[in-house]
Amino acid sequence: MTFTVPGGSPVHALKNVSLTLEPGELLSVLGPSGCGKSTLLNIIAGFLAPTSGSVLLGNQPVKGPGAERGMVFQQGALFEWMNVERNVAYGPDMMGKDKAETRKTVERLLKVVGLQDFGSKPVYQLSGGMQQRVALARCLANDPEVILMDEPLGALDALTREKMQGLVLKLWKETGKTIILITHSVEEALILGERLIVMAPRPGRIEKEYRLDFAERGLTLSPREIKSTPEFVAKREEILSMIWNMEDEIMGGGSSGNSTEA
Repeated sequence: MTFTVPGGSPVHALKNVSLTLEPGELLSVLGPSGCGKSTLLNIIAGFLAPTSGSVLLGNQPVKGPGAERGMVFQQGALFEWMNVERNVAYGPDMMGKDKAETRKTVERLLKVVGLQDFGSKPVYQLSGGMQQRVALARCLANDPEVILMDEPLGALDALTREKMQGLVLKLWKETGKTIILITHSVEEALILGERLIVMAPRPGRIEKEYRLDFAERGLTLSPREIKSTPEFVAKREEILSMIWNMEDEIMGGGSSGNSTEA
């Protein structure tokens, strides 16, 4: 993906990025700011057309946004004038689905995300974590084949974020959906990605790929238990060092020391 800036040099946001996901895979994408993570997700979502190359879902080329790809943004992007139930039902209603079936779907999904007692609440009365649960339920109500997440937990406090990570793993396993998640958090990428790619900038490209078992472990263990294991700590430090070195190059080698992550 190359962006043309009027009066300036072209910006090569992505170059030679190639990957294949099997149905039901959970992929996390990590990298320093400016490496093209969100650009890649927006191309897969159909919000951007790549300068060259293509995206295929099955054998069908992605030409634009579609109901088979659901998006969860960093902010819930909910309709504040609607209550929780109407937000979740919005997609099926727009597709003309049967009202009774939609009601059952909404009730089931609100129970799945732990909001069965909040259906009649206006979304503006909910906490940030609860709003993201509504956003997840709304995405699932459309029954997409692929769920795309762009920093969906980035605005949450640490405790809520860990709880939401457990919910994402639960939904992934129960629904069998293919999930692609963009994050700036190394710990989050490790705990949620059975497959993880680290991207490098200028131009954006895949630097390294990992196959991990932390997501599978997270189905039976708490995120806190997994994050304290020697294997997790070692992998976290390896990737942190890699990204720290990239950031150091971007800044011209002007930074030093060890990076830390909240």
